[in-house]
Amino acid sequence: MPRPVTVAAALLALTGLALAAPETIIDTDFGAPGRAFEIIDAAKGNRIVGSLPEGWSDNSGWKSDVVAEYRTTTEDGRTFLRITQTSGDGLQFMHDLPGIGKGGGYYRLTVTARGRTGCSLALRFNGPPYTSPWTASPATGDEWRDFSYDFRLPEQPQPLGLYCYLPANGSLDLQSLKLVRLSDEDLIAEVKAKYPEGGQGNLLRTTRFPLGLQSGWSIAREYSDGDQVQVHTDAQVIGPSGCPALRIDAPLGITIYGEPFLVPWSFEPHVASVYVRGNWDGRLVAIGGQVEYCGECPIPIDTTEWQRVQVAFKPILLARSHSLMFEGRGTLWIDGLQVERGAEASPYAPRRAAEVSLALPESDASAARVQFDDEPAEVRFCAVGAPAGSALVGRLVTIYGDEVALAPVALDEGFVSAGMLTYAPVAEHPLGPYRIEAWVEDGAGKRISPENEVVLYRLHRPRHWDEDAPDSFFGTHTLSTTRHLTMAKAIGCNWVRLHDAGTEYIGWSFLEPEQGKWQFRDGDLKRYRDHHLKILGLLSTSPGWASNWGKPCTGYFERYMEPLRMDDWANAVRTIVDHHRDLIDTYEVWNEPWGSAFWSLTFDEKHGSAWQEHFIPSETAPRDYARLQATAYEAAHGTMPEVTIVGFNTYASPEGAKWTRGVLDAGGLDTCDAISYHHYETALTGMPGDAVEKGYASAMAPITEQQGQVPKPVWMSEGAPLSGDPSNGFYRHTLPYENDEDAWRIADRLVRYVISRHSTGEKHAFLYTMHGHSTFGGRMDWSTLITADGYLHPSAAAHSACAWFVEDTRFVRLVSLAEGVFGYLFEGPDRAVAAITTAPGHADYALPASADVQYFDLFGNPVAAGSAIDDHVHYVTTDEGLAALEAALSAR
Repeated sequence: MPRPVTVAAALLALTGLALAAPETIIDTDFGAPGRAFEIIDAAKGNRIVGSLPEGWSDNSGWKSDVVAEYRTTTEDGRTFLRITQTSGDGLQFMHDLPGIGKGGGYYRLTVTARGRTGCSLALRFNGPPYTSPWTASPATGDEWRDFSYDFRLPEQPQPLGLYCYLPANGSLDLQSLKLVRLSDEDLIAEVKAKYPEGGQGNLLRTTRFPLGLQSGWSIAREYSDGDQVQVHTDAQVIGPSGCPALRIDAPLGITIYGEPFLVPWSFEPHVASVYVRGNWDGRLVAIGGQVEYCGECPIPIDTTEWQRVQVAFKPILLARSHSLMFEGRGTLWIDGLQVERGAEASPYAPRRAAEVSLALPESDASAARVQFDDEPAEVRFCAVGAPAGSALVGRLVTIYGDEVALAPVALDEGFVSAGMLTYAPVAEHPLGPYRIEAWVEDGAGKRISPENEVVLYRLHRPRHWDEDAPDSFFGTHTLSTTRHLTMAKAIGCNWVRLHDAGTEYIGWSFLEPEQGKWQFRDGDLKRYRDHHLKILGLLSTSPGWASNWGKPCTGYFERYMEPLRMDDWANAVRTIVDHHRDLIDTYEVWNEPWGSAFWSLTFDEKHGSAWQEHFIPSETAPRDYARLQATAYEAAHGTMPEVTIVGFNTYASPEGAKWTRGVLDAGGLDTCDAISYHHYETALTGMPGDAVEKGYASAMAPITEQQGQVPKPVWMSEGAPLSGDPSNGFYRHTLPYENDEDAWRIADRLVRYVISRHSTGEKHAFLYTMHGHSTFGGRMDWSTLITADGYLHPSAAAHSACAWFVEDTRFVRLVSLAEGVFGYLFEGPDRAVAAITTAPGHADYALPASADVQYFDLFGNPVAAGSAIDDHVHYVTTDEGLAALEAALSAR
């Protein structure tokens, strides 16, 4: 039977229980006979044939060169629909949903599917602007799996359809799909059946802070830890709980997200409480779902005496999790948190008698929860409230499924007992994500504390850890915070691009909001450089006074309106380049000017229905951009001759090729030092002719047609493999719901994407983004390398291994090793590397035996010669040169 997988998009985590009276909207058995159809469009090159069940129809007519078939198939006693696409790189089919968006409501969608090509599901407007109020990306693979998505849909302004999209040539097998609407009564009945006691006592796992913020807690993305803000245990201040209190120093402000917690009876009122003291102006907020506010109370205090504040809140019905959020500025101590059912706070009591806190000892990358493989394998602990005779008990868990019991530690007598846990890295898997779990047992062996955990990453120290690496291929997007810059550098990134994550540090609209009045963010930029991260600055955005916006900019897209006067623009470029000459020597001109809302000339509230549709581009947008680029090029080089200006900013698609052509025809190739483009991809990559290879060729096609080659370096300045929601990572006890994330799949697809990118000959690639985080319980879109709390995702460990193997190498060629098995060959001064990838349905392949080479898996752990590879990336390396590597690979 398929393995159940529950992935809640915004809310709910209850499946498989009896419903009172759900309304069935779709209930499709794809194995049943369907209605035959044939779509032949010779002009577009489309040939789509087959049959689909009642209510479903192909919706690929907007594409070209689509060749596909929908065919009912039986294998191993299971009858299902196989969708196969052999041309066109993208296929879509849909089911109308009349009336579904009226009044909003709760919905449950279940689907049984398989296929490594993957797919995405969306409830989408049937008409412009074709927005999707809800989306999901089932982590389909070679085996059948059940997926269940529960979500709340607000009332919608126009009719919706359910759309299924295949991102590339390949196949998808579907057995069934069901969509039902659930009433409040249905949901409450489910909750009472699952949680008959309704959640008693303190719902929080961690209520005290003897070792600082614990797993699940996080500082909001804008605030740099250790300099802008300080959050740490204050051993000199004992709180009402009897434990050292947490001290927060934030003279300019801070937001802190608390651990996620489950509210079982979310249809009843709850109350959160905490002890506070200090000089603080802020508030305590209860949030749930997609960071939706449920209640708040102000915290305006100036006292050295402890006070208890509480916030009554109305939970979000069946949200996957809720959280507390502290906002404010000043100095605040907190202790003794509690969340409980009811309208008033009861006397403080932890969930269980004892609690455990865990933290990494200070080391080079401990701010990122990284321990390099040349550092001691240790974790700090502190147990609170354990009676005499108690012991700290724990285990080490790896992403491979290894579980190693840690030696119990006898706890000191007294209310607080602290020490160091020593663990031995698993011999077969010394690198990658590790989870240390710990709890307290009394003298009789009974657990008397909740389980706590810390997820850490044991990685190779990067090849350029403590130095600049201007030629490095590896880049990312992240805000300037100590923890995230440490994370980026620790996993092998050596460049950052300042768009979204950093626009406020470098964008013209932020730096000169009033004409002639400049304000700079040198401290934030210097923090990047202090971490030896090279900066790709952005010459982008316009102040309202310089564009048709005509007033101060307070939102997002109005900053991307064209500057009206090139003299103003040239002055801005000269000022920005000159001021930052000691920090930044490379700039890209604008961001995504091919997207109308990022490159508009006028604003009209009557144009379109969505906000960004009100921004209207010029009829000569590519030519206008070429003029902007030329002005920036001349002004920047006139100010700083050695500066690098990256232009075009096109994208990987046939429409992107049109933008490339427009800028090229306007002389754009003469006014840039390098060419950039963007590429987001949902398809499986890492194969000959994959979407990365095609996307590069498409974006650069007008240039290669005119020049015979691309005569300047190419930078992929923004993109990512959109291969699943990375929210949950390797967490277990931190989450108040089951972690069904396929972290291996996300990690593998990330590395495939990076390896394939490198093979195009691009000079740099910038993954987007490491700043899209807040807290758990909702879906994370447009985020890479991190989890919902902003700490590293297992894919970051795979990125670390990839960077370790191919940094300082050049791509040589792609070879076929067996049917559907490929080797991307790289060569550098001290090593040759093969990154081995596979296609769906590949032949069996065993790593060849040779004394001259070494073998490693996705996370950089050793693999024995002769081992059969699985579907994930592997590496073969040698210090004997490329010829020795190729000889070893061919000796089978």
